[in-house]
Amino acid sequence: MNSADIILTTANARYTHTAFGLKRLWQSSGRLQEQTRIVEFTVRDNPHEIARTLLALNPRIIGFGVYIWNVELLSHVVCIIRAVAPDILIVLGGPEMVDATAPPPIAGQADYVITGEGEEAFPTLAALLLAGERPAEKMIVSPPPSLETLPDPYPAYTDEDLHLRVLYVESSRGCPYRCAFCLSALERRVRCFPLAPFLQSMDTLLNRGARRFKFTDRTFNLHEERVQAILDFFLQRVPPDLQLHFEIMPDKVSASVLEKMACFPANALHLEIGIQSVSPTTQRMIGRGQDIKKSIETIRALRRNTGALLHADLIVGLPGDTASDVARGFDMLVEAGVQEIQVGLLKRLRGAPITGVLGQDSVFDPHAPYEVLQTPAFSYAEIQRFKRFARYCDLYYNNGNFPATMPLLWETADTPFAAFSALCDWLWAREQRTHKLPLARLAERLYQFLAAQNRHDPERLAQTVEKDFRRLKGRRDKLRLGEG
Repeated sequence: MNSADIILTTANARYTHTAFGLKRLWQSSGRLQEQTRIVEFTVRDNPHEIARTLLALNPRIIGFGVYIWNVELLSHVVCIIRAVAPDILIVLGGPEMVDATAPPPIAGQADYVITGEGEEAFPTLAALLLAGERPAEKMIVSPPPSLETLPDPYPAYTDEDLHLRVLYVESSRGCPYRCAFCLSALERRVRCFPLAPFLQSMDTLLNRGARRFKFTDRTFNLHEERVQAILDFFLQRVPPDLQLHFEIMPDKVSASVLEKMACFPANALHLEIGIQSVSPTTQRMIGRGQDIKKSIETIRALRRNTGALLHADLIVGLPGDTASDVARGFDMLVEAGVQEIQVGLLKRLRGAPITGVLGQDSVFDPHAPYEVLQTPAFSYAEIQRFKRFARYCDLYYNNGNFPATMPLLWETADTPFAAFSALCDWLWAREQRTHKLPLARLAERLYQFLAAQNRHDPERLAQTVEKDFRRLKGRRDKLRLGEG
């Protein structure tokens, strides 16, 4: 790999993700572009190997994109580089740097920290540093750039990105809502990229072979005309393997947009649906203002009329929420037919206003991802129980491994939440772990739990579990159904 004066780097959560922020910085670097190289890693990489790779490029400046999922790893990497190559200038940016008044410890190892959108601030800083000038202020607060003049980032996607990874694209920045748990609460308004050039970029990506698009827009269905235009664009060009991921507010989905979504092939649309809490009290406390009844009606309509894959979030630990509220939300989503339900713990993101809403009685882990440990409504033990619930929900429900067996589980209790909670407690008592559970083991445990309920003929139950397990080709494990 050739050397470069400037390295833009980060650690993605997994290989299939791409560092979209670095692509934008590289495309915005102007005359410095030839001196700049993007180098991406994953959070599974060893910090010493990352440092060795970066140092081998002989950079003068390294810019790190720091996120909640990689801050611990990159802190180690930065410490290594600072120790063995103190002359290299280190610049930090990304969501973890959003709060200039309380940056994470990694900021202490940096020469400069950029808060905000860095497409203009980073190239300006890099040019000064390469010229031998050292700005006096370490913390650089970058104002939002004009979206009309930002260079197109999409040519920075490589052929490997296009064919092996999810491509992040954005048609807007900002969010109209002020949810206290989210960094988007800090943004004052929604800004849109000019539509015609954006669609031209999407057309170029499609022609290059791109098939998996993940829109980073915080509320895709905010502006009706833009939504219609973007959906029409893809409908006119839809290839058989197209996947489009949008984040939507379900209570704001119009009848015409719903009708348009129904025109897409099955599984072409992946819709991330914001719910978070079904409690009106909690909704008010966090500044969300969502019509839950209408949201559930929209979810039902999407399941009834479209082939979209629906993903919805519930957050444990929000102010005003109780365990009963989380349970009720889970039940509503299961009964509405949502295919993926992410039950996540509240995180205290740097700069997000949630701390002021919660007060001093909630406790958070000081290490990333800064998850809640206890609140006035949830003890530490209850939080950990919900964490296990979330993990087992991924394994049994969200991954779609047992589509025929899960309805049998719902029959074992009055509500889906009660049924799944009983399975989780039973499974934890026997396994004492939430990871490294092979699918065959999960299938066997599910059979054992259901068989103990004495609600179904054991032979037919075994056939149902076995069929689910074998529904994908290549599974050769022998299931020991009925054994303890």
